[in-house]
Amino acid sequence: MSGDFSLSPDSLRALLTSFWDGSLEIETTARGFVFTMPVSYPDGWQVVLELSQKTPGGYYLSDRGKTLAWLCGRGQNIETDAVKAHLQRFCAEHQIAMEHGVLHRWLSAPLDPTDIHIFAEGLVAISRLDILHDHRAAEENVADITVRRVFHDAGLEPEHNHKLFITKERKVTVDYFVERRRPLAIQIIKNKSDFTGTMEKWGFRWDELRKAYQGLAPVMLYDRNTQVVDAYERHIGETKCELFCGYDETDRIHRVLESIG
Repeated sequence: MSGDFSLSPDSLRALLTSFWDGSLEIETTARGFVFTMPVSYPDGWQVVLELSQKTPGGYYLSDRGKTLAWLCGRGQNIETDAVKAHLQRFCAEHQIAMEHGVLHRWLSAPLDPTDIHIFAEGLVAISRLDILHDHRAAEENVADITVRRVFHDAGLEPEHNHKLFITKERKVTVDYFVERRRPLAIQIIKNKSDFTGTMEKWGFRWDELRKAYQGLAPVMLYDRNTQVVDAYERHIGETKCELFCGYDETDRIHRVLESIG
């Protein structure tokens, strides 16, 4: 070491405990105690926990709903399948339960400070899911970007979010539509759950739309990396559509575009 400062295990311990002690604040509430932890959310604010004794030997530790509220405030949709999966994993790893937007854990007497620290670390890990907001949007745009490039390469300019009328009163919005000798409609399947329900719904829609639009060529695309298609779902797609395939199978999409004239 250089200079006048000499580091030893004792001096390092004193330095760290001084910081941790200085960052610790404890307040008494009607239900127990509210206190800060030496960890922070991504915005720099310390994690604040509430501890209350519910039974002679049981304590209730919670974040008072702060973590999930913070995520929602950052624009994160905690109801998506992807975010739910991450939430479940982090909660399992840190023994955290979730109820009505509040993250909590039951502790037994005597209290073990390690349990409290692991709970706080879990809250920070969950708060980091805010980075999925931009990543999710980027991932969902990949299919659209690919389809638009295919249309551009084919010299076509499709209508985006185009409305097709089944009857005068009933209409269906498709992701892309182009009017050629044979009209072509493309629908990109982006949901990760209820895939069967989605395919059944669109199967009926294509039947109705084909009656209203002579020669309509329906195309349905999905993500082969994240969406698992079973035999029944594939049967619907292949019998009701001109083409049912992954959005990355651009050669197949090009061939359909060429066939509509």
